Amino acid sequence: MMIIITLDSSFLFYQGDSLRKETFDRDLAETAKSVGLIFKKSSEKKLNDIDENSISLLLTEPHDKMFYSIRDDQGRLIFGNPEVAYRPAEDDIDPTDPNDFNVYFDTVQGESVRVVSIPIEHTLNHQKKQFFIQVAETRNQRTYIQQQIIFWILVPQLVLLISALILVRFAVKKGLSPILYLNEKIISRSYRDLKPIDIENVPLEVDRLVSSLNNLMRELDNAIKSENRFVNDAAHQLRTPLAGILAQIELAQETKNKDEIHSRLEQISQSSKRLIHIINQLLSLSKTQPEAAHTSEFQKMDLIPLTKKTMEDLFPLADLKKIDLGYEGSLKEALIEGDEKKLYDLIHNLIENAIKYTPSSGKVNVSVENKNNKICLIVEDTGKGIPKDDQPNVFERFYRGDNVNQAGNESGAGIGLAIVKEIANLHDATIEIDSRNEKPGSRFYVYFNLITNE
Repeated sequence: MMIIITLDSSFLFYQGDSLRKETFDRDLAETAKSVGLIFKKSSEKKLNDIDENSISLLLTEPHDKMFYSIRDDQGRLIFGNPEVAYRPAEDDIDPTDPNDFNVYFDTVQGESVRVVSIPIEHTLNHQKKQFFIQVAETRNQRTYIQQQIIFWILVPQLVLLISALILVRFAVKKGLSPILYLNEKIISRSYRDLKPIDIENVPLEVDRLVSSLNNLMRELDNAIKSENRFVNDAAHQLRTPLAGILAQIELAQETKNKDEIHSRLEQISQSSKRLIHIINQLLSLSKTQPEAAHTSEFQKMDLIPLTKKTMEDLFPLADLKKIDLGYEGSLKEALIEGDEKKLYDLIHNLIENAIKYTPSSGKVNVSVENKNNKICLIVEDTGKGIPKDDQPNVFERFYRGDNVNQAGNESGAGIGLAIVKEIANLHDATIEIDSRNEKPGSRFYVYFNLITNE
């Protein structure tokens, strides 16, 4: 705004000052013409005659001093003040043009003056001669008018600026008042208080902002509650094997029977393995959270070799239960965009779960197919299946259905499928479960976006 006012003031001053100069110079030129007429009339017979009284009256100004000089074409002074000099014009002057005259600044009697010089022709003794009339005027009135122009330009502009600042301040304060009100409402709250802000008492201007804040706080509250549940459930899951290990150690210390000590140590070993398994799964689950997505290394990859490699790592586990673990896919290539390490965990947990809940001498089939223009990972087993009521909850952390308890020591902590779900979400993949009574076992379908091989 200051730039605009400065430019506007400069433009107004330039226009006003130009008009001031033009008006004063034109008046001074008219005075010089009048002096020329007096000179012609007075010197009709003799060159040394001039009406000084008329000139004195003509050159009387209440605020400025005026001087004149009349010189011939050689610049010699004929009448007037010798300090009023003649200066040739830079350009030729048209005597017929009333607005064409020579103007310049000079000094007379120690004062700065503005001088107008005009040429005239005068006939003496039947001969035409050229003379130059100079009229000089001090600059008091000019300076005063210039100061008035500056004053009446700056004062309104300053009033406008101050008024604008007051209006802007008022508008900003008025506009920010809803934000300040909202700020006070938020500051007055404890960091533990994540309840939504009451919209009824909130100004209309920030209604949408408050709604967004409420949604954010609601999601934050849910996330904190979810993390608290996770910590509590994790502590419970870790406490169970630790308590078992401690109990076995105490029983082993109380007996001297080698066989019983060996049995206790074996149970301690099993509980320790289960504890390590739970801890590893908790670490895997933490790496699949949305806030850890920026650490994922997505790249173009073939899902089939990764699936077969994961199966090779699980062959020993399948052999322990004499389970037939096989690959039956017919697709030669399945290109997707994914993080290899996380997808390994997804496949590993699905196959491990299938092996864990499939009875001995059962069968687990794995395949990768193209279904509905998507890459589909299929893991199916011949176990007891998942009851329909449990299917919506199997991907929840630490959830264990009624049939899981029948798996005995083989049952997990309820983390594996939660890891599968989180990794699928990171890859924009969807999971479907097919577990019907008319067909034994369960089938998990994981659909990935297909990438064409260009």
